[in-house]
Amino acid sequence: MNTNEQVELGKLFFEDGIPGFSHLQFFQLIQEEDNPFFLIQSTEEKDVGFWVINPFSFFPNYQFTLPEVYKEALHMDDGSQVAVFSIVTIRGKQEATVNLKAPIVINLDNRMSKQVILQEDSYPIRQSLFAQPVAEQG
Repeated sequence: MNTNEQVELGKLFFEDGIPGFSHLQFFQLIQEEDNPFFLIQSTEEKDVGFWVINPFSFFPNYQFTLPEVYKEALHMDDGSQVAVFSIVTIRGKQEATVNLKAPIVINLDNRMSKQVILQEDSYPIRQSLFAQPVAEQG
């Protein structure tokens, strides 16, 4: 039995692309079973993808108010179901950071997606995802 089976969670549409990849609009959201990491992968250029997490799973106090301009861009209303992901960057063997300043917001009703730059000053672009390992005593 393969325990690392990938699960296709659906298509995503980024009307304005993702910063740095504005020419790409169509992505798919993939998760390996029982894994907290997801992959947002371009369906137009297969070598373009972003590892993401649900930030609320790792940072329970994470919260923000989505500005109206973004709600309008995503065609959201008060009843819209929303998912939020944060991009993860691997920085060497022992370190991973997560961008809490610019989450990806998805309107699950229409699959419209956007990377949002938050006005809140309290969230960093490079928040450590895991605590640093404790050095062994010699």
